Amino acid sequence: MKNLKFAILGCGYIAGKMAEAVKVLESKCMGVELYAAAARDLAKAEAFAGEYGAQVAYGSYEELVADSKVDLIYIATPHSHHYEHAKLCINAGRNVLIEKAFCGNVKQATEVIALAHDKGVFLSEAMWSRFLPAVDVVRGWIKAGRIGEVQSVEADFSQPLTHVERLMNPALAGGALLDLGIYSLTFADLFLNEEGCQGNDGIVGRDCANYGAPIANIDARCIKTDTGVDATDWINITYKNGKKAYLKCSIANPWHNEGIIYGTKGYIRVVNLNDMEELQVYDAADALVESVKPERICNCYEYEVLACRDALAKGDKECPEMTHYKTMEMMELMDSIRDRFGVSYPFEIAPGVTWDRSGNKSVLQVFDIASGKITTLKKFDCVIEAPNWSIDGTHLTYNSNGRIFKMDLERNAAGELTAGDITEVPSYYVDNCNNDHVLDPDGSGLYVSHHTKEDGLSRIYKIFFDGREPVLVTPLAPSYLHGITPDGKMLAYCAERNGEYDIYTIPTAGGNETQLTVARGLNDGPEYDCKGEYIYFNSVRTGRMQAWRMKADGSEQEQLTFDEHWNTWFPHISPDLKKVVMVAYTEVDVKPGEHVPNKMVELRLMEKEILPLRGPATLRNKFLSVLQPAQGRDNMSNGRDGKWSAPKTILKLFGGQGTINVNSWAPDSNQFAFVIYEK
Repeated sequence: MKNLKFAILGCGYIAGKMAEAVKVLESKCMGVELYAAAARDLAKAEAFAGEYGAQVAYGSYEELVADSKVDLIYIATPHSHHYEHAKLCINAGRNVLIEKAFCGNVKQATEVIALAHDKGVFLSEAMWSRFLPAVDVVRGWIKAGRIGEVQSVEADFSQPLTHVERLMNPALAGGALLDLGIYSLTFADLFLNEEGCQGNDGIVGRDCANYGAPIANIDARCIKTDTGVDATDWINITYKNGKKAYLKCSIANPWHNEGIIYGTKGYIRVVNLNDMEELQVYDAADALVESVKPERICNCYEYEVLACRDALAKGDKECPEMTHYKTMEMMELMDSIRDRFGVSYPFEIAPGVTWDRSGNKSVLQVFDIASGKITTLKKFDCVIEAPNWSIDGTHLTYNSNGRIFKMDLERNAAGELTAGDITEVPSYYVDNCNNDHVLDPDGSGLYVSHHTKEDGLSRIYKIFFDGREPVLVTPLAPSYLHGITPDGKMLAYCAERNGEYDIYTIPTAGGNETQLTVARGLNDGPEYDCKGEYIYFNSVRTGRMQAWRMKADGSEQEQLTFDEHWNTWFPHISPDLKKVVMVAYTEVDVKPGEHVPNKMVELRLMEKEILPLRGPATLRNKFLSVLQPAQGRDNMSNGRDGKWSAPKTILKLFGGQGTINVNSWAPDSNQFAFVIYEK
């Protein structure tokens, strides 16, 4: 059988460890050979190749990826460069194994995984702990009941490494979390989170749409270095099943590297989280019952190489031990933890900068579908958001500075739409409204999302045009409003409950809320169609934020958009049910679950072709099967009531958050309102 020609991109310390392992596999005739090494400097690459026995040395990464003999490239550069170097390899059609951490953040990771899918190449993260035979030994002990029911884990990976420049440098994604903390997080995930997606077809989370994330709560704190990276981290995780993880990592503390799994009848001690050098079982009396030192071929890096060899031989595009979904899950977790730390890298835009809208000006405009004409209604020297068109067509409402405003609509002598009087809707103490608001169909007022002063969380209230006192609808928080039934009796909203963001409904008169979605990740933006039959919404469950719809009771959840490189938000269905307008962010600008301002975005339109209902049902079904491609192919979605076209871009603009958060269709379905920004 042909040997897998293994190449290493980057010739630092970790590259040497991998080279040692590959050479041992080569010497044992295990189907792998160390073929090439590349560095930015040819002399360094030649020295590395000479030391470890690589056949070829390259003085640039571009030369390496151009070598068609290479079967798999291992990226061993700093975290901050994985994104750049992975794209270089993938664009050249090379299979890739990326050293942990996979990328600097989840935004980079999603782009790399999607690119690998586009190019049809193999891609895996070299998180060596997940590939170790020791993992199966520990899981076997747990399954056999050796320590009873598992309740918690402790993990600490600390080393005095502040003298290492790379780890102190924010520009190189330094700090403890990505380098050491990933091992503690992985240890907890391996032995407390045995559920989850075991694989997919190459798109992040594609086969994991209905998997619920197991984490219920995270408490994360750190001590920072003078350079601003995290030096010592404490991370406590509570899972939905009640199990807990108490995790630590540090580049400033003395050496400590072990994990402990606690059960009701004893515990398992793992010496060295990274390579699981020794495994020990203790009983409830703290007596050592068994100790095992798992066999190793070399230094344990070899197991991830063998897994890649086997996956490639099968034609797979990822390793089952470390799926793309699992990589994304861990990247999302580390991003979330860094957000709590207040740690960001120079190649990222800090949240404070992203959300800085000081000096922004707003332009309220109307787009005509038939002609493509854009009409400017008014320019504002402040931020306004989310225009909402009244059912009778007489006015728009929008939010600004926490208040809701009503703008009358008029026609000039030429019959063109113009802005009339603007008045503030009386809302009293409901004075911190965001861009989630809908008009009551009876014309009496609006339902709004207001961040209460007591805890800063969003709750839904009704405010009235005639000045009546606001009425609270959702005592539970946070709750973010988006939709109302045509009869005004039910609201649909996004709410965070137990760490998960899902879609709920509640009677406008108040009462119990009903949960409609359970899919992993953010489910947001729900709005009813004008018949109250469907709820249109957006969900990140497939890895990208995409447009979806479901029946009003939550059944028949159907994906509408399939953009592998764009994140689609807020699908707004027109009153005639024939058009959907939405806003889309490119993958390089936002994380899949982000909806931020001050970005270049696209407004996109989908239109529906209603199929004839004449003839027997079997004949119509046959017609459907011939006319329509498989769901998801060519970005087209099929419903029982017709076919949605692929989304087409109708406008590119500077905006994002606030541009089109709520349904802004005119009653005649020919126009919609939106906001662009100037900074």
